[in-house]
Amino acid sequence: MNSSCKAGPATARLLVVCVGVIALAGTATAFRAFAATAVPFEKLSMRERLNTAPDSTIVKVGPRTTTLGQLRAAHRAREATLLRAGSLGVGLRGKPIPVAGGGVRAVGVGHPGVGNMGNPQLVPQAVVEPPSQYASAPADMKAFCSAAQASACLYLPPDQYVSAAQSGVADWDGLVTQSQCAQEGGGWGDMWGGTYCAFNYPGSVTVHFTPAANYKLTQSASCDRRTFAYTVDVHGAITISLTAAMWGIMTTDDNPTCVVSVTPGG
Repeated sequence: MNSSCKAGPATARLLVVCVGVIALAGTATAFRAFAATAVPFEKLSMRERLNTAPDSTIVKVGPRTTTLGQLRAAHRAREATLLRAGSLGVGLRGKPIPVAGGGVRAVGVGHPGVGNMGNPQLVPQAVVEPPSQYASAPADMKAFCSAAQASACLYLPPDQYVSAAQSGVADWDGLVTQSQCAQEGGGWGDMWGGTYCAFNYPGSVTVHFTPAANYKLTQSASCDRRTFAYTVDVHGAITISLTAAMWGIMTTDDNPTCVVSVTPGG
């Protein structure tokens, strides 16, 4: 390989955080249509990255070699997930369950029920995570958690090559413009000599709530257990966090989400 195509040195921290640019593959087949050897990704203009360079273009992204076609496919998958994140969250809202004496208790979304005799009966209200707790997350996570209306919520983009640590997950996309990056909740920055949009997802969340006097509660969860672990403390706390198995560089699952719903009382 021509030495001019080699990535510059990076600290160990950058190596962990930045390699998760997008789904990166192994060495691709040589081509002649655009260049005879791998092209440093940062040397391509945004126009070339998005459409004018052929999919077969071999590129170097940090220490890895892939093709523009593979990067574009991962980018399209991310954008498609963003569009449906809200509907995915709605699909995981808790379903009402029966309670003694008639009425319903909503697991995930609290509301008043009606007793057997038709008399209004106030059932315990489910805990709903404050939107402020995911306000700084990328747009897809915000849409998902807002729609889920759960007591606690974590989300990662599915089928993306990311770097994960206890503090959070980084997903870098070099095919997003600066304005689009801001709209989608990413951060614009330089890496490997080029510019990328960094989508940073929290690695944990803790939601506090006021427990019932008897410390009883109803709970339910829908959680990718390979990616997340959760605990519910009856004294007033729900915690979701990445599992230790997720720390490192890897491809996320096809549904890496976790929502936990808690209703105090009963």
